[in-house]
Amino acid sequence: MTTLHIAAIRSIADSVIIFKRGEALHRNGAFREINGNNAPGHYTYEVDGNYGDYRTEIILNNGIKAQCDCPYPGSGCKHIIAILLELFDRQERKKRGDEEANEQVIEKEYLTYEEIKAQALEDRLRKSRNEEFALTAGDMIKGDHLVTTKRGKQYQVTLHDPAGGHGHCSCPDFLTNKLGTCKHVIFVSEFFQAKKAVTKTVKKERFPYIDIFWDSANGRIRLFHEQQTDHIEPELAELLSEIFDQNNLFAQPSTADFIPYLEQLEHYKQVRIQEPVMHKLALSALETELETAAAHNTIRPSDYLKVAPYPYQEQGISFGLYKKAVLIGDEMGLGKTLQAIGLGVLKKEIFGFQNILVVTLSSLKQQWQREIERFSNEKGCIINGSAKQRKEQYRNDTSLFKITNYEAVLRDVTIISRLKPDLIILDEAQRIKNFETKTAEAVKSLPRQHAIILTGTPLENKLEDVYSLVQFLDPNLLSPLWQFAAEHFFLNPKKKGDILGYTNLNKLHDKLQPLVIRRRKEDVLDELPELIVNEYFIDLYQEQAEIHAGYSQTLLPILNKKFLTPMDLRRIQVLLLKMRQVCNSTYLIDRETNLSPKLDELGNILEELIQKNGRKVVIFSEWTTMTMLIGKDLSRRSIPFVELSGKVPVKKRQALIDEFSTNPDCKVFLSTDSGGTGLNLQAADCVINFELPWNPAKMNQRIGRINRIGQKAKCINVINLIAKYSIEERIMAGIKLKGELFNGVFDGGEDEVMFSREKRQEMVDQLRKMIGEEVEETTMVSAPLPAEELAEDTPHFLNPEVLKEDVDYVGEENEAELEMCTAEEKPESRQEAQPQEQMEEVLNQGMGFISGLLEMATGQKLSTAKDSDKMVTLDKETGEVTLKFTLPGFTKNG
Repeated sequence: MTTLHIAAIRSIADSVIIFKRGEALHRNGAFREINGNNAPGHYTYEVDGNYGDYRTEIILNNGIKAQCDCPYPGSGCKHIIAILLELFDRQERKKRGDEEANEQVIEKEYLTYEEIKAQALEDRLRKSRNEEFALTAGDMIKGDHLVTTKRGKQYQVTLHDPAGGHGHCSCPDFLTNKLGTCKHVIFVSEFFQAKKAVTKTVKKERFPYIDIFWDSANGRIRLFHEQQTDHIEPELAELLSEIFDQNNLFAQPSTADFIPYLEQLEHYKQVRIQEPVMHKLALSALETELETAAAHNTIRPSDYLKVAPYPYQEQGISFGLYKKAVLIGDEMGLGKTLQAIGLGVLKKEIFGFQNILVVTLSSLKQQWQREIERFSNEKGCIINGSAKQRKEQYRNDTSLFKITNYEAVLRDVTIISRLKPDLIILDEAQRIKNFETKTAEAVKSLPRQHAIILTGTPLENKLEDVYSLVQFLDPNLLSPLWQFAAEHFFLNPKKKGDILGYTNLNKLHDKLQPLVIRRRKEDVLDELPELIVNEYFIDLYQEQAEIHAGYSQTLLPILNKKFLTPMDLRRIQVLLLKMRQVCNSTYLIDRETNLSPKLDELGNILEELIQKNGRKVVIFSEWTTMTMLIGKDLSRRSIPFVELSGKVPVKKRQALIDEFSTNPDCKVFLSTDSGGTGLNLQAADCVINFELPWNPAKMNQRIGRINRIGQKAKCINVINLIAKYSIEERIMAGIKLKGELFNGVFDGGEDEVMFSREKRQEMVDQLRKMIGEEVEETTMVSAPLPAEELAEDTPHFLNPEVLKEDVDYVGEENEAELEMCTAEEKPESRQEAQPQEQMEEVLNQGMGFISGLLEMATGQKLSTAKDSDKMVTLDKETGEVTLKFTLPGFTKNG
């Protein structure tokens, strides 16, 4: 097979412009490979073009042969270039995969425990020499010193043995790294070691007090002193020998056992107990109290919630109620949000919590607010607005739950720190892949008494993420990182940071047991309802929002018209269609850009459902172009799928279903609404609606393809992707037209419904509600919107004035699939008639109908006047309507 190179692909393009257009088409990905009996090296693709669907064939045997049936006259069109770039990417991915596989086969040796520890020490040595520190030295070299970092943070460094670099530091790293040193201790030691006559000076010094500190290397309380025996009171010497063993480590197994000695030691002035020791003792005492309280717990979560939790949810609430930190790792759709809300409400009751901070995705903030108020008697405040407004909300809003998103934490970290949340809930925490980012550092720095993490991602799949999440909950459980890596990673000795595999997973599982509760769907099927619906509200990109607003601005004047003509209805249909399409992707509008936050969100959802949990999923979208874009994204993520649209012959559809049902590797059935009826897709247990259909019946049809006889899963998950502040959100809010109006406008029902004044006005009012316009009680036409001055380079689809002229153009794909138009048929002509002519035509049709009824009853019918071929004429200047006809049985003289 011929190996592709970019230079060769460039040479095939007829011009530089064609190559760039091919790159854009490849980037957006509106094409699909046609699966057939192709010979090796033969590839056939269907490309979604501007004027139709084109067939592009590539042969990579002894060179490159390509052909495309598009209208372009040259041999190197943009469609051929796009497919060649796609095949080039495929070859590169395979090459990288083979190289990685070979590397792992060849590499047999891993870093040892001691080598990893040595790397950790070397890292701190390097930082001590490269970072900027300021030293405020103490009275003696042996003793206490103050180190100030570049950021202004200050830590106390205590040197026991300056020459050996022994001592301790109050920084977080020293307290958890189990190395017995840190960059600050190394910095201070080397600072004094560089001084002249330091050895003589140190020999003359005696450490000034009896030091009781936290030894992170051993995880124990430790004693150090250089006091002469005759300087220590006999009672104190006896007490110290009772407390510490011959290695000067605390003799008892539990840290909490040190607490009874505090009162005895505080009587001796020369004894100093370092603050980290007191902190450890406080934590140990609190854990003991919580364990005792949990053993006597009688609180029932259902007594404090509006909705009774399922038994497994109640178990999750009870599991985390008396813990300072908990990770709820239930699979998607099992109601982690309800459990977190229940924990927050009950922790308020037990511990008196008043400030609970929820950090979630921007697309889920409104959902959290709704569910807080649905499940409990508490309120949820979404933090937004200007910096001043956000500060005011944090300070003065009395809601128990404050809801923000990850990106906002970075800018509000100071305000939140002053708020001092009692409880922090991190939702969808698996989205923070790297906790070394600034946002992650900001989240971890927030003060809190208790913490909850919600994530449906299995813990055993990527241990780096596990460490980061647990570090937020309990920094000491898996710390330090070097030891975690030494115990669980196979590290490449030739490439720093390269993880070749994992080990000791059972040991990690045991460590996490006190902190983590996780249930899979199959574990709790008997407790689940038949259907679970999750809604993701997604922010549009600025460009999408502007296009959506342009269509809305054009739609309003039409809805404000006193009389709606058939062409007005057509324009309404097209504008509403465009508003819905832009919510999916700008590519459906301009065929040039592909701005789609929904695609980004879909990737995150599929990662959890498929790549982490192995579920089978059906994805619905109304438009074939959108399914092509989704298919392209699935291919990039290496997710096997099959695709169905109206273009697939009926006789071939069963083969697609069989592939999806029987092949365990085929995880996604991607379909337009052609797959919404007549198909059995019960191999899946999850439906994703990429957009909401207008008709609720169509939504039920989609779900019905999965939730039917033969479905093994007792519970079906339905996920709806909804663009925020758009027509989709209005649909979801429950504003629905009455049945006959719905059918008449959107499903091609009877046109006569449009000519009833009351029903017409009801439809207009409902549509105005959908796009956010306040409905007036009067039926008078609203004043026209003031004209808005637009820049000359404003794209045509943002210009309402231009849009009024060309809005009837839907595009070759959408014209065929315009579900809101009658019977999915294209109109005979795109030429819009004048309103007066349309009125005249409609009235004549009505009189014709009356004449037909009369003829059926009497055998005679109305006839037109002799001087006209119409019964009804409309004066275009005055608007005057004239009816001229001859009644049966009457003549001019009769």
